[in-house]
Amino acid sequence: MARICEICGKGYIKGNHVPRGIGNRVNGRTIRRQHPNLRNKKLEINGMRVRVKLCASCLKRIKSVAKLEAPTSTQN
Repeated sequence: MARICEICGKGYIKGNHVPRGIGNRVNGRTIRRQHPNLRNKKLEINGMRVRVKLCASCLKRIKSVAKLEAPTSTQN
């Protein structure tokens, strides 16, 4: 299973691992992967509960939209 967000498609990015020390910063670089912050979440889509892999930013976006769409109680 891929480590990719199913909503936005965010995946890993490549970067350099830069070690500490004298002279190591010149030629001691190796390529590393930086993975997204993925979470498994069960969402209700069209009446069915589906397990979805979401990155943290998409999960935050879904929570804010759900908070706006939630019915608010009106007091008289």
